[in-house]
Amino acid sequence: MATLFEQFQSVSKAEWLAKVEKDLKGKPIDGLNWAINEEIVLTPFAHADDLTKPTPALSNQRATNSWEIGVKVQVGNMQLANKEAVNALMNGANAIAFELRKSPTKTELSTLLKDIELEWISTHFIFKSKSWKRFMSVFLDYVAAQKYDVAKVVCTFSFKGEVVENAKDSSRLAEIANQLPKAQLMTVNTRTLNRGTEKVVAEIARTLAEGNAALIALNQQGLAVNQYHQQIQFSISIGDSYFVNIAKIRALKLGWQQILDAWQITTPAIPNIEAHLTTSTQTDNENYNKIKATAQAMAAVIGGAKRLYIYPSDEIKDGLGTPFAQRIALNIQHLMQLESYMDRVIDPAAGSYYIENLTNKLAEAAWEKFQQL
Repeated sequence: MATLFEQFQSVSKAEWLAKVEKDLKGKPIDGLNWAINEEIVLTPFAHADDLTKPTPALSNQRATNSWEIGVKVQVGNMQLANKEAVNALMNGANAIAFELRKSPTKTELSTLLKDIELEWISTHFIFKSKSWKRFMSVFLDYVAAQKYDVAKVVCTFSFKGEVVENAKDSSRLAEIANQLPKAQLMTVNTRTLNRGTEKVVAEIARTLAEGNAALIALNQQGLAVNQYHQQIQFSISIGDSYFVNIAKIRALKLGWQQILDAWQITTPAIPNIEAHLTTSTQTDNENYNKIKATAQAMAAVIGGAKRLYIYPSDEIKDGLGTPFAQRIALNIQHLMQLESYMDRVIDPAAGSYYIENLTNKLAEAAWEKFQQL
């Protein structure tokens, strides 16, 4: 029995473009091109002939396309923050990011994490200060006091300043890695570098450069890069351009794998990329923000983000958002998983000539700029 594709005659790109030019009736076909920046011009007529070799899915050893449903909680009052976090978990979130103004004491941390089972979700701590050693001692004591199985405690930490600073305290870093094998202490946070489509190449290159700087610091401190590269995660922002958002995440994966190959890293490398839909792309129209957030979230998931944060559609007003808007932001992710099954297919963009072409162009341009950095 013939397969579906065998029933169709193959058409070369030259034949296809000839048909397009005929339909345009004399209008220049180049007028339909999209200039992302001065370096990258993209044609809407992507074809299999554009790909020099088959492009496998960017699976990164993932069995599914599942991602963590994240909610960010701004921590002022510990009790109120705990209530907000528990409510988000009850409503279906499975990743809580606590944005802390200061390092909490043992008592404050116990209040903040009350009724939250760290073995069942992932927890993430974002600090506005450079200090991390004191908090890590408090957090490790809390995990021990609760008698958690450390092999099940998934957590990440993001501290103000360059990521290489954390890599310089090799003894403490090694100690934490041994006690929390699934923790990631070094976050390459380049969310503020999102300057729109025109600057996306520089954004990817800078992200790769900061990740590589962390590897250099680890190596200089005598830590095995083959092991400690897994301590690094990436945190990026999602912009307004649907296809660029997809290709940006995929290009970042390709570039990071290229760096790991150069370091001769042989251990499985699953880049932890968390994507944030920030208020910088919001408008005063809340309903429009909800619609746009859905498209942005889809792009992040199709690109292969491991964790996704969608902020409330009215957060631009006061930095917090109403409970209703918070719930809708959470439900967007539920719809993508429970109704659209977007967590089932690994790298859904694989094989799309247009997205593959855009991914390759971004990856090549970003790699060239990374080498210059």
